[in-house]
Amino acid sequence: DEKWRTTMDEEFGAIERNKTWELTNLPEGARPIGVKWVYKKKMNAEGEVERYKARLVVKGYRQKEGIDYDEVFALVMRMESIRLLISLAA
Repeated sequence: DEKWRTTMDEEFGAIERNKTWELTNLPEGARPIGVKWVYKKKMNAEGEVERYKARLVVKGYRQKEGIDYDEVFALVMRMESIRLLISLAA
């Protein structure tokens, strides 16, 4: 469907603009991580399709700790925490 294709192109364009990825060579003995598309329709109050959303997500469930990775670190902060830090710094 053309609507889904357009949505996927927009998502991939955003990934490139934000420089979310960096292409590198796969280290010796490492397995690549697969990805898949997740689709969702956003509906309005009348139950009509308001917009189509597509997200490219990693298949992390295929990895095994100690084999495919040793450590994982992802810095995630809630917006409230960021606002608090900014207000304390001001």
